[in-house]
Amino acid sequence: MDFFQNVSNLSVSMVINYIRAFGILAPLVTFALFMVQAALPVFPYVVLAAAGGLLFGFKLGFLLSWLGALAGACLAYWICKLLGGEWATRKIKERWDYDVKQVNGEMAFWTIVLARVVPVVPTPIINVAAALGGVPFWNFFFSSAIGKIPSAVLYTGLGICLFQTRDIKLTLSIIAAILALVAVGRYMTKKGRFSLSPSSSSNRSSGSK
Repeated sequence: MDFFQNVSNLSVSMVINYIRAFGILAPLVTFALFMVQAALPVFPYVVLAAAGGLLFGFKLGFLLSWLGALAGACLAYWICKLLGGEWATRKIKERWDYDVKQVNGEMAFWTIVLARVVPVVPTPIINVAAALGGVPFWNFFFSSAIGKIPSAVLYTGLGICLFQTRDIKLTLSIIAAILALVAVGRYMTKKGRFSLSPSSSSNRSSGSK
């Protein structure tokens, strides 16, 4: 239980030791942890992905990272869809000042892809906004599946490079790629390109007239 009692101070070694204790069930436990992280991000995705890469190698580590995160996002989507998600809506409004009900479903596919690729939009906002904003499930599923690939590749590879191969050049390249994605995301956020709401697109169009 130490794992869950110290989520704010998790390290890669702590996660590895926790998962190893499950023996043959370790891959299933890792998948479940990725699901929990995607649905309710109480611990860092990068730490979990790095641990998965070290424990299972790049291929299996990537698959667990990608599929587990996708399953967790879908779980969060359906929970909000079926239960209404009023509590989540209120919390997101309080914390990030975002109204998840103001969603433009027609623009959602590529907006979700970009929001997943560039790590600046909090995962709960994407999941809840899609569910309560009327984004069709398969639209949400495929856009999330595409958008989650880069982060799964980068963070899984980062763990292997940092702690196993100690390839400094490749490690710096991965870190540079992550920082570049963050920088692009911040730029696009300032330009209003990441908003799921119809107001941002209408404002840009009215401003161009």
